[in-house]
Amino acid sequence: METTQRAAPGQGIGNGRIEGILQKNPVITQVLRFAAVGFLNTGLSFVVANLVSKYFGIVQGNGLGASSGAGFLLATLQSYYWNKYWAFGQQSSGLFKNFLHLVWVGLLGVLALGFVYLGSQATAPYYYYLILLAIFLIAQLALWHSFGLGGETRPGNPFISFFIVSLVGFFINFFIASRFSVAVHLTGNGDLNKNLALVAATAVSMIWNFVGYKMVVFKK
Repeated sequence: METTQRAAPGQGIGNGRIEGILQKNPVITQVLRFAAVGFLNTGLSFVVANLVSKYFGIVQGNGLGASSGAGFLLATLQSYYWNKYWAFGQQSSGLFKNFLHLVWVGLLGVLALGFVYLGSQATAPYYYYLILLAIFLIAQLALWHSFGLGGETRPGNPFISFFIVSLVGFFINFFIASRFSVAVHLTGNGDLNKNLALVAATAVSMIWNFVGYKMVVFKK
């Protein structure tokens, strides 16, 4: 009697095909990782923007643009390392491992955004976002170390080109956040309107950043 156990039909073959596609088309993995890092960066950007705007009592206009810009700059600094060592760098083996990494990075950003939304709904004070920022950074460091990132260097990826691309993204972010917050009021809640303006600004600047990072900064 044959006792050899076989994998479920299509399980191994399916995984192998997916891994083959990803190996032949690394841009797919890069886009997925960039999107996950994007959630992480957006989470940091929104937490910082809300912290600054709450502390100074800002809800719209150039002040909100500056608050959004402060969050954007810190998120850009964070983005450089995550994109350099992970999104456009490390190619860890194993479909399941890659999937888990995507989930954890993206989930941390989504959770941060969720708590920002809850804070907006409750009109939370500035120290709510200060506590949220501390928890977010600790959790992010834990992920970074669990991934084993930062141990290798990649020549030819100067920070200056990354900064230039990101600086253009900053001005895009600033312009959209400041103009959108003045021209568009979709709800009667000032905090929610402020964050909707941040969403629009972040979405457009992220598209610019990916193209710039892919074509200029982290090109191979």
